Parts: sequence; C-alpha cells; structure tokens
Amino acid sequence: MIDFVTVQDKLHAVYPSLSAQLRNAARFVLKEPAYVALYPLRRVAVRAGVSPGTLVRLAAQLGFDTYNGFRDAFRDGMHSGMGSARYAADAQSLLSVKGRGAFEKVYRGAGELQLRNISETFNAIAPAEVETAGQTLARAKRIYILGMRANYAAAFYFDYVLKTFARNIVLLEDRMGMLIDELGDIGPRDALLALSGEPYAADAVKAVAYAVDAGASVIAITDNSLAPITQKAKHVFVVPTTGPSFYQSLVPTMALLECLVCLLVARGGPTAVERVKREFERRDRFGVYWRDKSGR
Repeated sequence: MIDFVTVQDKLHAVYPSLSAQLRNAARFVLKEPAYVALYPLRRVAVRAGVSPGTLVRLAAQLGFDTYNGFRDAFRDGMHSGMGSARYAADAQSLLSVKGRGAFEKVYRGAGELQLRNISETFNAIAPAEVETAGQTLARAKRIYILGMRANYAAAFYFDYVLKTFARNIVLLEDRMGMLIDELGDIGPRDALLALSGEPYAADAVKAVAYAVDAGASVIAITDNSLAPITQKAKHVFVVPTTGPSFYQSLVPTMALLECLVCLLVARGGPTAVERVKREFERRDRFGVYWRDKSGR
C-alpha cells in the first residue's frame, strides 16, 4: 500500500507535468490532508474548487486504482500523525458552536489551535534551516521584503524591526502600481524574503519570478510546498495557516520572522546593538513615545 509520505513525494515529483486543474487539486490535498481523509469525494472536490473527476484522475496519476485507496493513505497518515493539518476540521467546527458559553469554546479552541500551529512549525522546521536562511539574509547587499494583501502586515513588521539596526532593507509595497520600480535593480548580491499563501497574489508570484531571474536569493514563507513562490526559491519554509476564523492565520509566520530577527541581530554583533541603541535614542529625542511627565 502507498503510504502518505510516498504520496507527498510523488506529488512533488509529478507536479510540474500536471494540468492546471490537477495542480490545484495537488496543492489542496497537500495543504489540507485531514479534509481529504475525513470527508467524501464530492465534498472534498467542492472545498478544493475542482471536479470530483479531477481528484480521481490525480489519484490515478499517483498510482492508485481507486479514489478510496488514495483517501485511505491520508487516513493512515492521520493515525500516524500528519502534523497540524489533522486539526483543520477542528477549526471549521469551532464556527458552528452555539448556545450558552459558545464564544468561550471558540476562544479556548482558538488558543489551542494556535499553540498547535506554532508547535508544528518549530517541530517541522529544523533550526539549521532557519540559520542557513538567516545567513543568506545577513550576507545580502540588500534585503527586499514582499508580502502582499493579508501578508503585508507580517512584511511590514519584519521591515519595521530590521530597520532599527539595519540600513539595507527595502519593503516592497506596490504603491500606485509601482512594484516593478520598487524592485529596482535587484540582483545576484541581494535577497528577497517573500510571504504568500493561498489565494496567492498574482503580483507576488511575478515579483518572485523576477527576482529569481535577476539572480537574487529567494526565501519563501508559504502554506504549501507546491506554492508558486517555492519553485526556484533558495530556502522554503512551509507553515500552517489554519485559523479559527474564515481567514488564514499569520501567527506561525510571525513566530518564524521573530526567529530570523534574533538571528540577524546576533550576526550583526556589537554594531547591531549600537544601532538599536542609537535608533531608540533618536526616537526619544523626537518624542515618539508617550512619557508620564507628572512624576508620579
């Protein structure tokens, strides 16, 4: 019997040769394996945005005689532990809780889900992988940061913190449709940290492709190993994005970015510390932060 790990490996191997619809199905089953394991074919197809026949063809492409055999591989994967993906259905069910104390159940469940998401992130991604990506950023002439639409909040945070001790940071904002201009003369000595999850912003995918063609090192933080920004990235980090609401969670992404900040400060040494000191002294002189002048 083909196990879940083999299914993952086969999906990555055949992905480039698949049709657009089969690619959509492949990305979905990797992102939400618990849904594939728990629900009937037609319901999975609706959730994935493809036809039932597409899922059947994907199963056949991977060597399964029937869709049921394909689904069973995901069920076995759940029993052996597929990480936070198996909790996806839990997040969905939180929204249907009704009656007295309903919000408290949602509130507690949301906290538990985010703790599992962070735990999964730190268990799945080895420290050495993050350290290597951090070294790529530290060596870069310029660090470009890209996060469009919902991912802009995390990108802005990373840019804001890095600029307290670094002067080579460029936040790509696509203001007035100027994304290509903001990318400027990105080249082989530069690095691009890109944040993107499904639904993937088209301009984010284009920007990453442009950076790769220019020779820049790309660090991708995304929700799926088959995401379009991963194809030629130097470093890829897949984080869970399942949240208790209807939209993706950025909590694991933020946790990973904070680790990169720690690494870059450590690599910067005393110079980075001195720059942080000077930056906050400058803010104090300008009166950026409120101070209680009553003396009490």
